[in-house]
Amino acid sequence: MTRTPYLLKKQVLLTGDALTNAKMELGSRFGEPYVSIELNGDGARLFERITAENVGKRLAIVLDDTIYSAPRINERIGGGRAQITGSFTDEEAKDLAIVLRAGALPAPVRIEENRTIGPSLGQDSIREGITAGVIGSLLVVLFMIVYYRFAGVVANVALVLNILMLLAGLGYLHATLTLPGIAGIVLTVGMAVDANVLIFERIREETRSGKPPRAAIDAGFTRAWSAILDGHVTTLIAAAMLFQFGTGPVKGFAVTLVLGMIANLITAVFICKIIFESALALRPIQRLSI
Repeated sequence: MTRTPYLLKKQVLLTGDALTNAKMELGSRFGEPYVSIELNGDGARLFERITAENVGKRLAIVLDDTIYSAPRINERIGGGRAQITGSFTDEEAKDLAIVLRAGALPAPVRIEENRTIGPSLGQDSIREGITAGVIGSLLVVLFMIVYYRFAGVVANVALVLNILMLLAGLGYLHATLTLPGIAGIVLTVGMAVDANVLIFERIREETRSGKPPRAAIDAGFTRAWSAILDGHVTTLIAAAMLFQFGTGPVKGFAVTLVLGMIANLITAVFICKIIFESALALRPIQRLSI
């Protein structure tokens, strides 16, 4: 790569705030790329005077102490419009236009606050998040066993499979388990329990109406399916929006939530029903423990 040294004057003749637009265009004859610029009223008058006084000289385009181009001034340029031509490729012309537009939007950096977070703080947060998730999950498991008895055990088996499938999905995607990700797992546990509660309450209603166990189970799963599907689809839509418009931690939460919802549809509906039907096939049951 050839570097050409330039000797610049200390005085800045024209700043980027005089520029209103810069874009890459193609020549009408041979389609060669060039950069067209437009200046505001004050900038146009100043640019006309500068070009009139420096015909035959170069006008350096400088951003962040770097010279991106130094086109030669061939004539006096008035009217607030100019063209920067040369042996540009399309990418070089686009880059130069971007540099010119960036110079037209000065944004000085001023440090308002400086914080340093050590690795121990993040590790403590993850540890506390895991502890909270484990305690919450154990309380949910205990509640399901006490309130729904055998059906609660079935729901807990499905819940364990749900979490295993979720962790397997995260491992397949090489996703890092962060604090928002742990929150997504906890929310998945809550959604799984909610789906099981809908199913079990439906089965209870069918049992009270006098239906035998197999018919009550079939009716319970069938009638709860639409409500479960609606809830999961709306959650998946919300997670998709979070992934589309969120930042890193929010996207991690969204990924965990999506995987959890998909696993929940499989475990809470299909796995639970398979376990119930397997239990009925092993021995006749006159009364469901639910």
